[in-house]
Amino acid sequence: MRLLAAWTAVAALTALAAAPAHAYEERPMRLPSTGTGASAASSEPSSWLIAAERGTTGVDAIARRFGATKLRVGDVYKVARPRARGFAAALRAAGGLRYAEPNAALRRTSALDTAPEGYARGYIVGPGLAPPAPGATSIAVIDDLVDVAHPDLAANTRQLNPGPVLGPHGTMVASAAAGAFNGTGAVGLFPSVPVLSFGLPLQITCADAANGIMAAVRAGAKIINLSFGSPSDCASLFGTVQVAYASGSLVVAAAGNEFAVGNPVIYPAAYPHVLSVAALDPNLAPSGFSSENTAVDVAAPGVDVPLSIPGVFDTKDGVADGVTLASGTSFAAPLVSGAAAWLASARPDLSNGQIADVLRRSARDVATRGYDPASGFGLIQMPAALALPKPEPDVLEPNDGISFIDGSVFTKPDPYIWTGARSRALGGTADRVEDPIDVYRIRLPARSKARVRLRALFGNPDLYVFRSNAKSVSESSRILTRSRLGTRKTDSVKITNRGSSARRFYVVIPVGNDSAGALNASYRLELQRITLRR
Repeated sequence: MRLLAAWTAVAALTALAAAPAHAYEERPMRLPSTGTGASAASSEPSSWLIAAERGTTGVDAIARRFGATKLRVGDVYKVARPRARGFAAALRAAGGLRYAEPNAALRRTSALDTAPEGYARGYIVGPGLAPPAPGATSIAVIDDLVDVAHPDLAANTRQLNPGPVLGPHGTMVASAAAGAFNGTGAVGLFPSVPVLSFGLPLQITCADAANGIMAAVRAGAKIINLSFGSPSDCASLFGTVQVAYASGSLVVAAAGNEFAVGNPVIYPAAYPHVLSVAALDPNLAPSGFSSENTAVDVAAPGVDVPLSIPGVFDTKDGVADGVTLASGTSFAAPLVSGAAAWLASARPDLSNGQIADVLRRSARDVATRGYDPASGFGLIQMPAALALPKPEPDVLEPNDGISFIDGSVFTKPDPYIWTGARSRALGGTADRVEDPIDVYRIRLPARSKARVRLRALFGNPDLYVFRSNAKSVSESSRILTRSRLGTRKTDSVKITNRGSSARRFYVVIPVGNDSAGALNASYRLELQRITLRR
């Protein structure tokens, strides 16, 4: 497992690949307004997130001067709004300002309770299919603290940051994934699978969520459930999600409930390497509230889902029995988290990325034929997922930006995939949403030339080569050469090093537009040294 170091916001794709809403920024630079009045304070978050370049001297001392507190992930600090500009300026003067952004608010993605009708688990599991015995695989619920006194969750839940249970949402989410089969209450998709609960405040920010994800990673969570989101893209949260993925965790997130209010893309569900879950109604139609976009991967029941609830909050249905019915992508997501944990337990040879691939490929089509932005690839199905052949691995992920592989995000750079000694070929896959871009480091010996070929096996991957001084795939001025021939074509470029020492280059492979509308692509990358004519 690659270890965490100082890191940046990642995967600014610009024109290289399509994103659900906009390009991700590798180095966002947004600071609070200079206004100090009540209107300025009310229109902006009360805190900012400032990231430092790795290895900058005296960062902690500078942070103390401005009262900034360090997050659990990398050299990222939270600082009060009035001090954010000063802190950023001090870091810039020290040569160490990497990015700055508002500490955006996130919200839980549950909808209003509706008429009772329990069903959810049976639509996914089917009759007669028994789960494996709960064991080492655990699901982290980053939400309100889960109520460890509730009989449906008491035996299998551990609080990572013990404290008071501030709301019912975390317990409800956990029960959808892991509620015990004990004769009462709500039964989870994978009954009694271990739950790691990290409690968030009632008002969640990007910093809170990032800290919770890192706590879950360090506790060894295989699946991490995030039933909250925001239309605001948060670079710090995006980076943390990618760190979790690199650590072997699969992040599952609620797609959001914003369809009827403008249908904005919701983060973190829309980030690459996150399994985004939409909500279906009992007729297996997309619910009226579930957000629709090309980030949606799969769907699960999300209307009138039977859930456990702490007794103190069990006031809506008139019966204080610790059980309720609720709707929202908040509760579709943990059904998928439970399925992912079941799959990880039954098929321990699958990586986190392969678990996501299996759930997508084995889903039952329920809406528009084929993939659609309302239900993704369809309703997840446990019998089909357990039987699906093992997908091919996608190596060196996450490598969705230069900062992932140059040592900015992790403690050391990725190895060079080619150093010019002999020909090399490797296969890979990309997806416009889940894996929108692959980046590899190569090194070309002094006074030599190379041919780089990209054979499209499916879809339309494009080929770019960036210079060694590039820090982001958004830096178009650092592009050395490119080839974009189209669907199932072979792109080919030549690069030359006439210098007296070896040079580094970045090979960048995004998914281009496909005439057939394919969202994904597979390819074979070939590197060959050729004669340099003088």
